[in-house]
Amino acid sequence: MCDYQIIDLSQKDMMKSYFDLVDYKACEYSFMTLYMWQHIYNTHVMEKDDTMYVFGHDEKGYFSIVPISKKKRWERDLQELEKIFAKCFNSSKIVMRAVPEEYAKFIEEEYPSRFNIYKERDSFDYMYDAEKLRTLSGRKLHAKKNHFNSFIKEFEGRYEYKRLTTRDQFNDALDLMKRWAENKTIDDTIVIEQEAVEKIFKHYEKHKDTKVGGIYIDGKLEAFTFADMLKDDTVCVHLEKANPEIKGLYPAINKIFLCEEFKDVKFVNREDDLGLENLRKAKLSYNPVELVEKYVIIEK
Repeated sequence: MCDYQIIDLSQKDMMKSYFDLVDYKACEYSFMTLYMWQHIYNTHVMEKDDTMYVFGHDEKGYFSIVPISKKKRWERDLQELEKIFAKCFNSSKIVMRAVPEEYAKFIEEEYPSRFNIYKERDSFDYMYDAEKLRTLSGRKLHAKKNHFNSFIKEFEGRYEYKRLTTRDQFNDALDLMKRWAENKTIDDTIVIEQEAVEKIFKHYEKHKDTKVGGIYIDGKLEAFTFADMLKDDTVCVHLEKANPEIKGLYPAINKIFLCEEFKDVKFVNREDDLGLENLRKAKLSYNPVELVEKYVIIEK
């Protein structure tokens, strides 16, 4: 029963086959997200009786995301989850995070007095109309378009977009991350983020479905980002870094990357804001069409 394994590349195909069965919009239902941040959330996976269980552990204790079965069996999977928490984690209480609304409603209706259920605003993902980001059209994105146009005007003939695929280019990106962090307080978040990016780049030959793009100015990489498909019509942008001293560079990498690499997707998930005020302000400024709500479910 406790035959769970650290999430690594050996589980990629299996996990993707389960995620393809559901229409959850949250970034946690993506192999890349769970793989990137495995070292911070200590995420593990187990396949049992045609069901995939994903667990994590942090300072708050053990938790699970929603189990995914090849056939929808929420009641049975919840009973199995109860056994796993008791036997494997020595816990009498089930804890679930990143729970989609439809599953939270199921729990509320079927087990009205067994669980505490609440929304976790800091973990809501930001969903955008992809065409709006590719064109920066409309009044609400007028300021972004002005910044983008100023960038193009100032650096015309000096900037170049490239898809990053080589070790030298990845080293350029890691160097940019170090430069980006120079004037910031080095905390766990920055270190963890760098480890996650290094992990992706180190094994990039096994992540060819992940697109990495960057903007060079006068031959020097000044912005990069990477993303992969979350659903057939939705791309998930996992990370974006740019030299903050170059006006309009963030709107430029955002727009150009989508235009070059994801010309036909309908939606862009740019993940959550971690409860950080500046990050929340930045994500809201791009006028999301939806905040993907996530719930926490804790057994009483």
